[in-house]
Amino acid sequence: MKKGHASLLSKISDGKFHSGEGLASQLNISRAAIWKSIKHLESLGLHIEAIRGKGYRLSHRIELLSEERIKKLLSPLASEYCRNIEVLFKTESTNSCLFNRLATEQIHGNAVIAEYQSHGRGRRGNKWFSPLASGIIFSVGWRFDIAPTALSLLSLYMGVAMARALHSVKIANVGLKWPNDIVVMNKKIGGILLEVRGESSGPVDVVIGIGMNYDLAEEFKSNIEQAVTDICSHTEQRLSRNILVATFLSNVFEILEGLNTDQNSNLLEEWRALDCYVEQQAKLLLPNEEIEGVLKGVDNQGLLLMSVDGEVKRYTSGEISLRVPS
Repeated sequence: MKKGHASLLSKISDGKFHSGEGLASQLNISRAAIWKSIKHLESLGLHIEAIRGKGYRLSHRIELLSEERIKKLLSPLASEYCRNIEVLFKTESTNSCLFNRLATEQIHGNAVIAEYQSHGRGRRGNKWFSPLASGIIFSVGWRFDIAPTALSLLSLYMGVAMARALHSVKIANVGLKWPNDIVVMNKKIGGILLEVRGESSGPVDVVIGIGMNYDLAEEFKSNIEQAVTDICSHTEQRLSRNILVATFLSNVFEILEGLNTDQNSNLLEEWRALDCYVEQQAKLLLPNEEIEGVLKGVDNQGLLLMSVDGEVKRYTSGEISLRVPS
């Protein structure tokens, strides 16, 4: 059924009217099946107009992701280290999809991208949701034969990769928020979730999950507790989603490869330069307590530094909130 939904979306992705009869004939299914599939696509967040005598039309054109196009658009270095790209129409989580394969296969150099994920996850159990084809959601698998000393910094380094990619497509005012948020003009545009399996002294497998908002409807943004934004709000014209995915992947693979050859010595300083909340009053949300203080950046291991009652303390986890009562 998923394949049928994807086929239908491909037919109507041009934003033009398509008759139910014509779609049924092209896909070799009944008009009732077309109607059911339209309703399913709407349940995933798409706005589809239905007018008697004209048919069905998306509210705007959608560029669907293509494995072939993305592969061709990768940088030369990324092409060398990216072993496989898989585009899924729908999955529970691209991270889980890759992580679950570890029991039976190597995931090193593999990338899984989804048009829609039903159970996207953020840190601390938070959900990451975006309507169908409105985001860029992908995960990359990578194996370190010997766990690098920089493994604890990997989330920050991936933030740098995303900032570089956004800068390269002319998006300004990009910043980073410890430990895994990408922001534009102080609004969240994306996030990172790392999952690790292995021993500190031996091989380590890492799944790097990244979600970026591409084009979110205003009513969707208004239903999210925190301030969010998307790529289309900061560009003069709609950028190609395939080009964006290739750009994101290229920056990820280039940094990962650099970890093996010790070419990333300046990444931590680059992250610090992008830290847009240093010296701000904030609240750190921990599982059993909330701590107020002034943010002081990160130490050389990537731990959060916060001045609390005049003493600088280090924190390994937590969520930063800038909504501190006066």
